[in-house]
Amino acid sequence: MKRTRKFTSIVLAALMVLSTLIVSAGGVSAATSSGSEVYFDNSKFGWKDVYVYAYGTKENAEWPGELMTKEDSGLYKASFASSFKSEKIIFNNGLEKGKGKEQYPEAAGLSLKAGECKMLTAEKQWIDYGKPDDHAYGYTLTANNTAFSTESLDVKLALKNADKGYYSVDGSAKKEFVNGDSVKVGEGKIGNSRISLTLYATGADGVETEQTYTFKKTFTASKTTFSAKSDGHTTEPEGGYYGTNPEMQLGKHKTISVDGDLSDWDSSMIIAQGVANDDPRVYMPSSMHEQPWDAYALYSAWDDDNLYFLLEMANTTYITSPEDNFAASNEARPWRNSIPMYLALSIDPAKQATGKAVGTNKDGSVYTNPFAWGCTNGTAKDGGTGFTTHIDTLVAFDSNNSNGGASIFKADTQDTDGTYMFNYDTRIPIGVTSFQAQDNKNGFKIKYANGTKSTSIFGINAPKGSRVMGDNLDMNSNWVDFFDEGYKNSYGYVYEIAVPLNTLGIDRSYIETQGIGAMQILTYGTSGMDTLPHDPSMLDQANLEYSYDPSTSHEKEDIDNITVPLARIGALLPDTEINEAPLEVNFGANLNSGQNAGTPITLSAESYHATGDVTYTFTVNGETVQSSTADSYVWIPTADGTYSIGVVAVDANGNKAESTKTFVVGSSSPDETLKGDVNRDGRVTVVDATLVQKYVVSLVEFDSETLKVADINGDGEANVVDSTLIQKIVSGLLV
Repeated sequence: MKRTRKFTSIVLAALMVLSTLIVSAGGVSAATSSGSEVYFDNSKFGWKDVYVYAYGTKENAEWPGELMTKEDSGLYKASFASSFKSEKIIFNNGLEKGKGKEQYPEAAGLSLKAGECKMLTAEKQWIDYGKPDDHAYGYTLTANNTAFSTESLDVKLALKNADKGYYSVDGSAKKEFVNGDSVKVGEGKIGNSRISLTLYATGADGVETEQTYTFKKTFTASKTTFSAKSDGHTTEPEGGYYGTNPEMQLGKHKTISVDGDLSDWDSSMIIAQGVANDDPRVYMPSSMHEQPWDAYALYSAWDDDNLYFLLEMANTTYITSPEDNFAASNEARPWRNSIPMYLALSIDPAKQATGKAVGTNKDGSVYTNPFAWGCTNGTAKDGGTGFTTHIDTLVAFDSNNSNGGASIFKADTQDTDGTYMFNYDTRIPIGVTSFQAQDNKNGFKIKYANGTKSTSIFGINAPKGSRVMGDNLDMNSNWVDFFDEGYKNSYGYVYEIAVPLNTLGIDRSYIETQGIGAMQILTYGTSGMDTLPHDPSMLDQANLEYSYDPSTSHEKEDIDNITVPLARIGALLPDTEINEAPLEVNFGANLNSGQNAGTPITLSAESYHATGDVTYTFTVNGETVQSSTADSYVWIPTADGTYSIGVVAVDANGNKAESTKTFVVGSSSPDETLKGDVNRDGRVTVVDATLVQKYVVSLVEFDSETLKVADINGDGEANVVDSTLIQKIVSGLLV
């Protein structure tokens, strides 16, 4: 018995020593099964020394952090003990500011959680790099969950602790790959679907690992647009996921109970569509801790007495930056503070207000302010909002309905240049009379609540520090439905508003016969932060510094000028020209190209902007396999080969849309990109030749893989000679 106790004591002592060794190593220690690892590819940075700084739940060392170890592979490595639960990682060269300091990212660090193994690639992709152990893994140099709108995405494959691996796409039979091979994901698939890429690798220890990556192929149909010169706009409506009067919706005649309950509303009342995660904060990575002012959708309705609005706002900070505890909580609700909010209306399109306001002092003297709200002695405190698009009425209120001075301002005083000024003397008070009772003057009603009406919340899922100006209009950004990422209805905010028609000087008949224009404007202080319809002025200075706090956005204090068309309610303007979106078809297979012969493949088609019933004619290698109103067909290929799959959609008016794709059946090796197929759409066309020409004059950039595809003559460059050769391929003069 004594011998057993003695043996146990020795074992415990040994374990305590081992534990001490692990803990004393601090941040850069031997990783345990629940620890984490980071790797850094220095091949393009070229730093003499590489440091890693970790902060969050723990700090690995004072800045610049700890020196990383260079491995035989050329990568730099650091390991973290399991006590590092959820950190931010910044790589740097260890130098001080003014002495050649470099770091990545420039602001907030990259996310690392316990148990993860991550690598920053030479192309600055923060990717999964297997697990923090010695097993073999396959991995991709394209970040997991990447979205794309092209026909396919070339994903480069790589291996850790192995010479070869195997991949499977959407459950296809395994195919071998080695380091540097690429595979097409999305080829042949229908848009708005996900592709699953699974990688297998076996190391010297005989253990096979399995890693699955997901990619999303998107399809966005064209939109019917309209234009009326009489509204004064000088900038066209924002495209992409933004929408002004989507599907030509003009609101609805309906009585709404202003009570914070959203059951009265439906999607057919949306008059302006925004996107989530596009407020100015996202372009200043250190400002994500602030309240989001992120307009997502604007709804409208009317009855005999009131004009109704539903303002829907999103807060995706819970998903994109959960470590920002304030913004990723209900403490960030907009009614936490009294912040000006506007509904800008165009009731008489002949009047153009610049934003200026005029009033009369007690002594009878006349004074003017550059903007209707937020000015003192003729000076704006923090920027303001002006108008080129015709506006003549401002419904000005605040985010928590506590401001007794909230009013409806009308532009009924003409200035010397013919434009109109809002008039303080004729304002109609709509401010709160009792904050507790939330009673407002002149019949104005407002209720706010947590909630979300939309069933999808589309936006760019990208961590702070990685957003670039203009990505909100780039369909190849990482667009997601945030509900798929864990978004909850309670994250959002809504405002229900009733504006009595008599305060606007109109009635129901006017709305339904003449119509009015409308825009929602969210501010921070007085400068615009987001609008619906979305105006480019809301982001034109988003990545510049706020003068009071350089870590946040200058959009808080700049002067924004509204130039896009307003959303219409009730009726379009008489001079409106409508550009009808054509019949379009989203077509493809349910599985990725590369399936085995004998596998059932479902070909599907989704039509947009169709009139009446649609007939779908499905083809395989040009031969009709089904023609009916059924929008899908199950095809079972019987032999390996490269097939052409297609559909022709015809609606009741004879409008036609068609789509053709390439689908490979059976074995196919990686790196099978067609020479000259620069845009990776599976074909070589004049579009590819034009892309090469744009590259030559520096209008576009090519990565290393695209350069290989564009280099037709094999001289190591992409130039006008290659563009000419592509044109010859297209014309059949070169094979």
